[in-house]
Amino acid sequence: MTPRHPFLIFKNQMKKALLLVAGFVCTMAAWATNYTGQLNVTVNGNLTQMGTTIALDQNGDKYNFSLKNFKLVNGEQVIGVGNIELNDLEAAEAYGIKTITVEKDIMITEGDDPTIDQWIGPVISPIPLKLVAKFNDQVLSVDIDIDMSSTLQQIIKVNFVGNTPSTPSGDVNGDGKINVSDVSALINIILGIH
Repeated sequence: MTPRHPFLIFKNQMKKALLLVAGFVCTMAAWATNYTGQLNVTVNGNLTQMGTTIALDQNGDKYNFSLKNFKLVNGEQVIGVGNIELNDLEAAEAYGIKTITVEKDIMITEGDDPTIDQWIGPVISPIPLKLVAKFNDQVLSVDIDIDMSSTLQQIIKVNFVGNTPSTPSGDVNGDGKINVSDVSALINIILGIH
């Protein structure tokens, strides 16, 4: 039996490691979903609308909800509120639709939008929040109620309806599916073989 050259052994080990890493990356990407759509914000009856993205990440059997750079708009005035992030949320499923219900006081963190000079969320936290999110792999509907009538004389109602991009996260080869061919495509990209 001929001894194998150390470079060939190293090359085979690298291929296995890259395959494992690529598989892990594709699997993790499949769990994170960004929904893009219309955010309707009503403050004391005055409605404003804006486009935004909400991330809903699956972590085992729980979910993490993230609405980054939440703003209140009143004519030309834009007030930066901040990031609404909720972790370890449980979802009930019925007829293919998952529902998350939250009612608690939350801390809002500072946003990272460079056009906003000051974020008020961290200053006025904790915020009494009621949230109901209904979703599947393609569509997310969220209703948020924030009752700040005792401190700011405001009742804020937020409604969001959005959907995912047509290409799922992790679909490296663009065939509309996440499978082993995406892992192969990712390995080819890493190795410089297109």
